[in-house]
Formats: sequence, C-alpha cells, structure tokens
Amino acid sequence: MSWNTIAEFRVTSSKNPVKTRSMSKHHYRDYILKELERRQRKNPSYSLRAFARDLEVPCSRLSEIINNKVGLSESRAVNLATKLNLSASERDFFVDLALAEHARSAVLREMAQKRVQVRQEAFEKIGEDEFAVISDWHYTAILQLLHLDNFETSIENIASRLGLSLDTVEKSLDRLETLKMVTKDENKWVSVSQKYSSSYGASSEAARNFYSQMQNKAAEAMDIANRKRWDMGCTVVATDSSKAKEISEKIRKFRLEIMQELHSSNNKDTLFALSTSFFEVTERN
Repeated sequence: MSWNTIAEFRVTSSKNPVKTRSMSKHHYRDYILKELERRQRKNPSYSLRAFARDLEVPCSRLSEIINNKVGLSESRAVNLATKLNLSASERDFFVDLALAEHARSAVLREMAQKRVQVRQEAFEKIGEDEFAVISDWHYTAILQLLHLDNFETSIENIASRLGLSLDTVEKSLDRLETLKMVTKDENKWVSVSQKYSSSYGASSEAARNFYSQMQNKAAEAMDIANRKRWDMGCTVVATDSSKAKEISEKIRKFRLEIMQELHSSNNKDTLFALSTSFFEVTERN
C-alpha cells in the first residue's frame, strides 16, 4: 500500500508487517462505547440517556446491549451502525461482529465469523486506524481536498464539499491526525506534505473495500440528478491470457502519468477520481 500526495493505491507484500494488539477480543459493543466516550469528551455532561435518545434506542435496551444482556439482530445492527455514523468498512465489520454472535442461522454465523477473521488478521498486521484509512474512500478525498487552492479547510466546508456529515469529517480528521497525516494550524487543517509509504501483506481486504466504494461513487456520478462531470468507457475483448500481466503494468504506468499531470496543475479547485478496471470476464478453466 502506498500513500502519497496523489493518493496512489497499491497493494504490496511485506516481510516485516507492523504488529498491533490482537483483535480477537474485538466486539461490536466496543464501537458503541468508543462513540459514547468520544461524545462525553466533547461534552462531559453527555449521558447514556442522551446517547440512547440520539441513537433512537430505549435507554434500558441500550444498557442491556452494552452489558451483554441482549444481542443484536442484523436489521438492528445495521440501524445502530448507521446511527453511530460508522464509515462503510466499520459498518460492515460492526454488522459482521453482531451476526457472528447472534445470527439465528448457523450458516450465517459461520460466514460472518470467517469475514470477521479476515478483518482481524488485517488489523493485526496494519492496525485498525490504518485499515480504515486505506479502505474508506473519504479519507483519500479529505487529504486531497486540503490541497485545493483558496479552500477554507474547516470541518463544515469539508463536509459540504464532499457530501459528508460533520461527525464523519470530525472523526476522520481525528484519525488522520493520530496517524500524523494531517495537522491543525490556527484552526485550519493542513495535509502533511511528507510521503507515507508502507507495505502491508494483508491489505487485500482493505483494497476490496476501497475499490468497491469507488465503484459506487462512479455509479453515483452517472446519476443524472447529481450533475457531475464524468467520462467512462468499457470494452470487452478476446485476448491471450498470458498478456494480462503486461497490460496491467501498462495501465498502472498510464494511471501514474495521468495522476502526476493532474497533481501538477495550477488553480486546483475540485477533485476528480481516475479509476481503471481490467478484469477477467470469462470463468477460469
């Protein structure tokens, strides 16, 4: 995985991955408690009753959930994750954690447990914060937005320009600051110009999350109601399978050249995403 000022996303391998605490004890209740603690740091008088009100859950039921007296159904987990304003990857993990413990079907429980295991293995190698940053699209967008000319980098402006909630932007900036990718200077957020480059052997799950979200963003851009500028094309062609590696390398070089050209432009006033797809259509023998 490579992060730099043009936000090139690449999955690589590593012989010495960063070790973090084991996530085997990670629980969906952790997300609830973490969000409660965050709100109480901002407002010391913020109570569990106020938290329950904001989550639209009876206070007694929220207390039972936190104290492991009742579980969560899939629909309730999805609703609660939405109310907690979790990012896309965190929302999926939250729901999987609930399903892995409470799904009525043994098959659904087993499937969720496998997804949780994959995510936990990635956390162990790259850390939960790093996983979120490389798997949720808005982190890259926020970092790049800070490079726009004459842009007031307040939380309100960032939220408005990217169509995000204030809470999402605030939590994202906190996480980026923890990772030393942004800094706050006189109430303005600044992207640190230093390059960040690391190799993660278990980042394929993060890559899948990121590209899936970007595909969704591309679909949104084509919606006539959005009035966004877009240019997309798709060609299906018969070819020799042995050429796949060569073509992939040419696409990567092309993408880097275009991104470098865009990054060096003057009068930066907007963000565009360059997404290239090259994948096999037929089934493998």
